[in-house]
Amino acid sequence: MKTVTIFCTLLICLTTAAFAGEHYKSAYDRVMATQTLRCGYKSYAPYFEKDVNTGKFSGIFYDLIEELAKNAGLKVEWVEEVSYDEIFTGLSAKRYDAMCAGIWPNVNRAKVGSFTIPIAYNIVTAWGRVGEKRFKNLEDINDPAVKVATIDGAMEDIIAQTDFPLAQRVSSPGLSPFTDNFVKITSGKADITFVESSLIRDYIAANPNTLKQLSPKPLRVFGVSIALGKGETDLKELLDVGLTELLNNGHVDSILKKYEKYPGTFLRVAKPYEEK
Repeated sequence: MKTVTIFCTLLICLTTAAFAGEHYKSAYDRVMATQTLRCGYKSYAPYFEKDVNTGKFSGIFYDLIEELAKNAGLKVEWVEEVSYDEIFTGLSAKRYDAMCAGIWPNVNRAKVGSFTIPIAYNIVTAWGRVGEKRFKNLEDINDPAVKVATIDGAMEDIIAQTDFPLAQRVSSPGLSPFTDNFVKITSGKADITFVESSLIRDYIAANPNTLKQLSPKPLRVFGVSIALGKGETDLKELLDVGLTELLNNGHVDSILKKYEKYPGTFLRVAKPYEEK
């Protein structure tokens, strides 16, 4: 009798562990078994926001993922906020199935993760203080006397390291708000940062005559995607089809318009069936 009891207890433990996600072969298998997509996120308006007082979520990717999940008959669990320098560690550890708040793919990130199709495109340019006259061209940034404001693991940190290795990086921890970069510049702790326009325009609206675009030349053009663990091809296919459906029926454009304070902030994905 004791042997049977021990066996049954062990069976219950193994079943419980399996449904906790420890024994699924892939994130897709876990999503299908539980009918729940577990999402990591990063607060970055207007892509994703969490109200500090109410805990309520909003933003482009919140609306988008909730709609995609509804169409797929899935629930969404917003598991945890993660910094850019730990996104792929969390995906690998299966703490969440996808980074659902928008991310820019690049080749180094592709070494450790995979990405869905983009829902829009962003242009990243250089910004500094009003009155800044040192930078006649972008090459002038690559100087030990120049200080670049960055967030650990974020794209401006990557750009600084790859394109301007001689410049100093004045970094903040990965979960810091991106407005930290702008404050560093206006306070004189840094000289420059690299950012897409929607975020910095909000700051300038609240703090006029502080920052300006130093060069209209793009440093990067990125598609805004959802990040997945490396090799999660089945889940990527599911999300790609869901995003394509929302792109083609105009739902993505409606969401972008809802959050687009400044016209032209989000470059739309061209539909393949439209005439040029």
